[in-house]
Amino acid sequence: MQVEYNSDWVTPTIELMKCLGDVTQPVRNEEMGSVDYVVEDNHKKKLIRALVDEYDRAAPAYVETIRETITELDEDKYDEAVILTDRITDSANDIVTSRENLHVITANTKNSFSLVEIVSAIQKKTAELCIAKCGKKPETRDDCKGKTGRTYSCDIRRVSDDATFHATMKWKTVLLEDFNNLCEFEKAIIQPVEEG
Repeated sequence: MQVEYNSDWVTPTIELMKCLGDVTQPVRNEEMGSVDYVVEDNHKKKLIRALVDEYDRAAPAYVETIRETITELDEDKYDEAVILTDRITDSANDIVTSRENLHVITANTKNSFSLVEIVSAIQKKTAELCIAKCGKKPETRDDCKGKTGRTYSCDIRRVSDDATFHATMKWKTVLLEDFNNLCEFEKAIIQPVEEG
């Protein structure tokens, strides 16, 4: 199941988190009003919960939503849970801050990823796109035919090279934009294949 969120920040944020481990297919949780993913990495299990309304727009997080997520966190033995929401009530946020293994990401707090996590996600997404577009991941810079001299014939290579510079400068916000650009390229590459 592929979910296209009606939001300019939810989809890239979920894509970034999916690049940080092995992820399950999304499951629509009608009772919770969410789309749930489970990411496993280094024997840790993380629940990613995107709260959505009936139009797949980011929905608010209330006390009841947070309490039910905490119950699942404890019962299903998740190491951590991350809730993506358009906003959170003060009472619900008070509950979240009392738990070390529960986090909330909104449009205003989406930059909570570390530099290493963002760079890792960019590298993984770039490799996936190279395989989808060219059939293989280049082993060295010379293996990639997307750049000749200073001229780029491949947007994926250009963004990848830009991201290397942005990581050196430690520009997290710009790196997130690089990752978002890669997600847009993915739509252009993969959707025509799925439709064909």
